[in-house]
Amino acid sequence: MNKLSIKKKLLIYVFFIQVFILIIFSISLHKALEISTIDKLESTLKVITLDIVDDILEKDNFEDLNFDEEKEYKFEPLYIRFIKLDKKINIIKNISFPEEIKSDISKLNLYNKDIIIFDEQDPYLISRLKFIINNESYVLEVATNDINLNNTLENFLYILVFIIPIILIFATIGGYFIIYKSFYPIEQIVQNLKEINSKNLSKRLERLENNDEIDNLSKEINNLLNRLEISFEKVTQFTSDASHELKTPLTIIRGELEIALRKDRSTNEYKDTLNTSLEEVLLIQQTIEDLLFLAKTKDKLEYIENEIYLDEITLQAGKELEKFAKLKKVDIKYDILEPFQINGHSQLLKIALKNIIKNAIIFSYENSSIYIKNYRNNDYYIISVKDNGIGIAKDEQKKIFEKFYRTDKSRSKDSGGTGLGMSISKKIMQIHNSIIILESIENSGTTVFLKFPI
Repeated sequence: MNKLSIKKKLLIYVFFIQVFILIIFSISLHKALEISTIDKLESTLKVITLDIVDDILEKDNFEDLNFDEEKEYKFEPLYIRFIKLDKKINIIKNISFPEEIKSDISKLNLYNKDIIIFDEQDPYLISRLKFIINNESYVLEVATNDINLNNTLENFLYILVFIIPIILIFATIGGYFIIYKSFYPIEQIVQNLKEINSKNLSKRLERLENNDEIDNLSKEINNLLNRLEISFEKVTQFTSDASHELKTPLTIIRGELEIALRKDRSTNEYKDTLNTSLEEVLLIQQTIEDLLFLAKTKDKLEYIENEIYLDEITLQAGKELEKFAKLKKVDIKYDILEPFQINGHSQLLKIALKNIIKNAIIFSYENSSIYIKNYRNNDYYIISVKDNGIGIAKDEQKKIFEKFYRTDKSRSKDSGGTGLGMSISKKIMQIHNSIIILESIENSGTTVFLKFPI
């Protein structure tokens, strides 16, 4: 059963459900027909009993009684017995009345007069009517057996035996047709999905635009394919960029070492080679650490949260980069007055701020200043870092948070960066459910806003 297709399973389920429903329906109909037939027999016996009693009451002498009603009503079999109630049962008239039908004198005496009482003694149905003539009690008994009932029920069973298989055959065929039509769109979806691979991720499922369940499934699959295509493109680009970023410093190290080994060098020349190689190794190490950081899941980073003060973190990040700023001949100025408090990870936020401040220092003009400020605006605590540097072209501003992206003016390795700093800062802000915004004018300067919801 487990190896069958869903269509075959559904067909089997539908078949057995139909069998169950037909059995319940047949049993119910059989019982209803039985009750209806018995009611009809009782009605017939009642009419015959009343007619015979009327005839009896019209007779002056019981010897003249003929009891030909069974021929009049064309009802067979019909058994009639007319009795007088005394200390015992006295039979006045008897027409083929079965001896096995027992009549209890004590029960008959308890009957109310002029009321027909029905009694069942398998296989007979008896109608009894008690009436009074000249202060003496009489009972008319009219009986029939269950041959009429059995004939009716047998005929009904024959009909069921003939009809039910036909119903099941047509119902199964109809069920198969409905199941096939219902699963056909799904089979088309599966067939189309088999044709989609890494080489044609842009292909999408065709939709009927009728907003039924299958169409909604196609819609969601297309949305999933869109996300997968975007993710695949990002992974491909990420892999390509990572390969390039790691290959370049390794090539430099290899070249420096090959040059140093071509002939004997002085101690200072070897030191220069080692220093150059060490710088490139440190750059590789930083790149790998940044990649590992970006590979961490959000949940793992969110687990550690404490109450922290944004003013303290901002000042610490700026102070730690002041020596670097002096080397670049850039001054750091602060406008940090209010001690804003949030829940977050202080070390991660410091990393984000240092990445932004370091970029501001690197891309500022010599003898210029950068401005670090904190303030409150509506529902946000805001930290802004502003420089008066080279700025970023408008068409490049949307890409600045992408991994390994560098503006054209920062493509050289002179900055010492890996192209991952802004991506890391954005991820840290997302971890804190906060926003990072960049505003820049080319050749005028850049301002980065970190917005923390209150």
